[in-house]
Amino acid sequence: MRSLAVILCFSGVFTVTSLASPNWLHAQSEPDSSSDSAPNVTKLNGVVESVNSHEITTGNEQIPSLTIERIVPHGSTIKAGQNVVWFDSKAIAEKLKDAEIEMRLSQLTMDDEEFNHKQFLANRKLDRAAAERSWQAAQQIYNNFVKVDRDRTVMTQKNSLKSSLASLENATEELKQLQQMYDADDLTEESEEIVLKRAKRSVESAQFRHEGTKIVTERAIKQTLPRTIAEQNATFERADRAHVKAIRELTTSNTRGQIEIQKKRDAFKKAQEKLAELKEERKRVALASPIDGIVVHGKLTRGKLSDKPSLMKKDATVTGPQVIATVLAPGKLQIRVDLEQKHLALVTPGQKCEVQISGVTGFTATGTVKSVSAIPYAANKYDCLVSFSTGKHKVTPTMTCQLVFKSAEKEAAKKEPAKKK
Repeated sequence: MRSLAVILCFSGVFTVTSLASPNWLHAQSEPDSSSDSAPNVTKLNGVVESVNSHEITTGNEQIPSLTIERIVPHGSTIKAGQNVVWFDSKAIAEKLKDAEIEMRLSQLTMDDEEFNHKQFLANRKLDRAAAERSWQAAQQIYNNFVKVDRDRTVMTQKNSLKSSLASLENATEELKQLQQMYDADDLTEESEEIVLKRAKRSVESAQFRHEGTKIVTERAIKQTLPRTIAEQNATFERADRAHVKAIRELTTSNTRGQIEIQKKRDAFKKAQEKLAELKEERKRVALASPIDGIVVHGKLTRGKLSDKPSLMKKDATVTGPQVIATVLAPGKLQIRVDLEQKHLALVTPGQKCEVQISGVTGFTATGTVKSVSAIPYAANKYDCLVSFSTGKHKVTPTMTCQLVFKSAEKEAAKKEPAKKK
């Protein structure tokens, strides 16, 4: 009974005290004057990440997918040079065998292409020589016509006309002489008739031939020769154009042939490189870590694990540049924080903060803001890195934490003029 009375007595005292002084507790969180203010506290969530990490990927280009045969457990600690994942090598061996067969066939095809290209170049050389000979022949024919044949044609026609006229004059002179002889009665009358008749026919024939020769000569000089000149000029111009075309076609053909064979050489070279890459990729049937650290399956996103468990396990298929695992060096750590735009004025490089990690007994640390991105990496999300020291506490990457930033904002006291009483 005495104990109960004592308890009731102290309770009453406590109640009276509380009611008598309600401002005592309230004063702990309110400013003492208008010039002081309590510190504003901002708490931000962050993720502990390793400064040094390495993503395990196949890096393959020729082998599109691989099947995991074995992988170290999630969360295992490994040493540099230790294998992290092993792949099934049977599919790689079959693909390499097919590539080697394809390469041998490609080699035979390329040898044929090189031979055909040499034949092509030899034939183009012969075609060019033939085009040059045709052009030279056309030049010679045209030059002969211009320098010799054209004038020779005129001279021939004139000489033919001259010969025809001479024949006519000779026949006429012979008839004249005979007529004079017959007039002197040197021959009998019967003989005169025969000879004179023959002479007259010769004159008439010579006259006819001369008239024909005059017509032929006139036509040859005024009609045939101009047509021949025009035909020769046209033939020479066509030969010139044919020569230019032939040379152009040969040049284009040579260029096209060079391009085609170069394309085939490049394709063959790529096939060689593909086989070499495939042989190199075959060596990566097991992937090792270059650093000491903790293995986590899959890819980390800004230091965080995926919300869903990783599917990296035996018989899983890995495709393309997929991250199989990430090795986290536990030595040097930092904190990555997503800032909103409203926090940029408070969280600046060099700013101190309190680091709180739940689940780590007795852990306390002071962090320092290392950097804040000037441009958000996503909508209203700025990247921020905070350095801190773990001391002797066991802190591992991917742990979540809370950063406490305090800012004491002091407003200048407002000086009001004293009121007159």
